[in-house]
Amino acid sequence: MNSWAAEQAELEARVVARTRELEERSAALDAFVAFTEAVGTETDVLVLARQAIDVVRAALSGVSVAYFERSGPLWKARAWSSDVTPEVIASLLAGIPVDAPTSAEALATRAPVFVNGWNAALEGAETTQDYGAAVFFPYFLEDQPHSLLAAGTQQAHTWTDQEQAVIRAVGRGLGLALERAAQASQLERQNAELDARSRALEGFAHLTRDLSIETDPYTLIKRGQEVVMSLLPDGYALYYERAQGLWRNQVQTGQLGNDELQAVIDAGFPYTVPQSLVIPWVTGQPLYQDQYAQGSDTPPELVQHVSTAASLPVYVNGSATGIICFVLFGQRTWTSTDRVVMETVVHHLGLALERAGVVAQLEHRTEELARERTFLRAVLGSLSEGIVACDPEGRLTLFNDATRTFHGMDASPLPAEDWAEHYDLYEGDGVTPLLTQHVPLFRALSGERIQGAEMVIRPKGQAARRIVASGQAIFSENGNPLGAVVAMHDVTQRKEAEESVLRANEELRRSNAELEQFAYIASHDLQAPIRAVTSFAGMIARRYGDVLDERGQLYLRQIVDSGEHMKRLVDDLLTFSRIHTEQRQQTPVDSQGVFDEVTRRLQIENEAGAEVRAEGLPTVRADRQQLDQLLQNLISNGLKYRREGVVAQVRVSAERDGPVWRFAVTDNGIGIEPQYFGRIFEIFQRLHSRETYDGTGIGLAVCKKIVERHGGQVWLESVVGAGTTFFFTLPAAEIGPQL
Repeated sequence: MNSWAAEQAELEARVVARTRELEERSAALDAFVAFTEAVGTETDVLVLARQAIDVVRAALSGVSVAYFERSGPLWKARAWSSDVTPEVIASLLAGIPVDAPTSAEALATRAPVFVNGWNAALEGAETTQDYGAAVFFPYFLEDQPHSLLAAGTQQAHTWTDQEQAVIRAVGRGLGLALERAAQASQLERQNAELDARSRALEGFAHLTRDLSIETDPYTLIKRGQEVVMSLLPDGYALYYERAQGLWRNQVQTGQLGNDELQAVIDAGFPYTVPQSLVIPWVTGQPLYQDQYAQGSDTPPELVQHVSTAASLPVYVNGSATGIICFVLFGQRTWTSTDRVVMETVVHHLGLALERAGVVAQLEHRTEELARERTFLRAVLGSLSEGIVACDPEGRLTLFNDATRTFHGMDASPLPAEDWAEHYDLYEGDGVTPLLTQHVPLFRALSGERIQGAEMVIRPKGQAARRIVASGQAIFSENGNPLGAVVAMHDVTQRKEAEESVLRANEELRRSNAELEQFAYIASHDLQAPIRAVTSFAGMIARRYGDVLDERGQLYLRQIVDSGEHMKRLVDDLLTFSRIHTEQRQQTPVDSQGVFDEVTRRLQIENEAGAEVRAEGLPTVRADRQQLDQLLQNLISNGLKYRREGVVAQVRVSAERDGPVWRFAVTDNGIGIEPQYFGRIFEIFQRLHSRETYDGTGIGLAVCKKIVERHGGQVWLESVVGAGTTFFFTLPAAEIGPQL
């Protein structure tokens, strides 16, 4: 009975054990099935790793499993089985060396390495000393070490073929899953990039359209910011320019998320402060910050919500004009697509800004040209001169109002050979039709420079106009012919006035000549009667003076005095007339010598102690006799009109003034009031009675006529009660002769 009971108990134990084994196999199979399904569908690496761990744990009891990923020189655990102690987990999270012996062997062989005797200290994982056996299964992605599946047993033993087969099967499955997950991730990234590129292309299409029609620089930059920000997560965009020592934000898209930050940005930054601006400005290259350096531009507390930034210089015509910034609130690693999009937009912005600058210059120049054209049209319309122009083919392109008035018609599209007949053009005689080759505009178009060409315009039914024309061909800066232009001045009234003046001058010359001849003849013929009167009066005084009473003697003296005055008057008239009737060749004359002769003749008048002196007088070109008369008259006046009780002083000097010598005859006499400065040079004009100062009133008129005959001028300066200076000019000796 007892034997049966024992057998029955043993049987039940076997059944329980077998049942447990079947359950474990079933769980293992379920885990393997689930893992196999996940390998074909799951892309999350950690989910796949945990399922692989579960399969190993289900298939191999007493085995601990962990999944590591490489982080620099360490393998760091990302997933582990539930039986791993916290102390070991901490060690695995801290990482085990990639170059540990077993790890290095697995990487070198690219195959799983089974270790039957685990040496924790040698492997750099002291906390795993409780493990007796281990296995490392390496994984490579894109030919680079990526991750590691490791397993260990609590007891040291030799890995059985079955255990190795399980681990190899699970490891290969996990490897395939990792490769597929990597491919799926890459495909997802590629799809994301393609989507971004598609959206970027669409944005570029709109941007390109806007850039082609917009010319305002800041509007263009705003549009570029909007396109880029439409492809990125939440954030904002700024555009800075340097002005007056500060970085100034000129264009903003999006809200900054902090009012204090907005105030700081609106205030501007010194040139050297914001590194996000300084670095791209100095280097000329974009600055991408996957992790924004908070505090490098503004106080860090203002940008705690900012995670990522990019700063790109904007170039226009090869020079940086500003920095455009894209700032994101969320964390983002700038992808190659992101960079291409931003750099492409900024590059196109630079091109658009260049075009906008050119367009602005063209618009400005067009406005200037329009203003100039309006101004020139107004000027040409207001000119009394006729302006006519043609293009290189001879088509008239300009016919101003004065030209229409001259011809009595507007411009017509006629060939050059018809101009003369159509526009009634004649030679200067007003009768001979003008030949085409003589038309001023045709001559100018042929390359001739026209100056003072005379012609007559004689429109039918209108008075003829005498015209003087000047003009030339017109060429562009590079020498291409643009046509020709001619200015026509109506000289009809001037010509008529000139002819009238010529006739009047001729009459005046004839009249003056007759008057001078009459004065000469009359003066000469009066000499004999005057001499007779004075001679007989003298004889009467000598022979019969004793028998005449006082009244008779007074009458006789008056006859003699009047006769003498008449003689002087006739002599002066004769001198005045001889200035033109007896003209001699002007030659070099020593004016100092002439002065000396004059002073010797006037020595009788100097008996009262008068002083007459000269200061180095020059040689001039003159009529010697007339220069003698000029100096004698001026010096005599200086001596005659002296002040009472003052010794007369006369000084003659000369100073070079270009081609002439300017003489000065200065006295210390009574002086002349300014209102008489012009009158005293008129013939027979006297400022004093003959009883006060003797004279005929002709002397200064003679002086003026002599000076003018020599091509000079005469004038005076005077102070009443102090004296007078008479100035006159004569040509220097080296100047050509004048008649």
